[in-house]
Amino acid sequence: MLCICGKGCRHARLQAIAGREIISDLSKAAGIDAMIHVTRLNIDSPNEYIRNAAARSLSIVASALGIPALLPFLEEICFKMESWEARHTGVMIVYHITVLIGSANLLPYLSYLMEIVEPRLKDDIEKIRDVTNVAMDALAIAATLWY
Repeated sequence: MLCICGKGCRHARLQAIAGREIISDLSKAAGIDAMIHVTRLNIDSPNEYIRNAAARSLSIVASALGIPALLPFLEEICFKMESWEARHTGVMIVYHITVLIGSANLLPYLSYLMEIVEPRLKDDIEKIRDVTNVAMDALAIAATLWY
């Protein structure tokens, strides 16, 4: 990531941290329903960049409000939505939650997150199977780091 001066220095990291803080504060002020409503249109966007931004945003929401707040929504988009883009985004949300939150805070929800993404290993869309492998790998690493 390049910073405002274009050299990739520490300003880029500070911008990313500031962005996470803004999303976190907004989540706490607006609540889970409002955050899901705002990002819902982006979840099945044909543009992968937009879907990835939505996944990152919702992982920050999960970090701010707690993973249990987002679990019913994750289950809905990974199991019930017909759009392959939505299923792809759901798995990406799980991946980003795993990376952002880390093993200690993730452990109580590890098996549930695995149950959400595991059926996507047999999805018809190769892109979903690929991202599911990456997400399950991140979950496995988080589990082994704790033990």
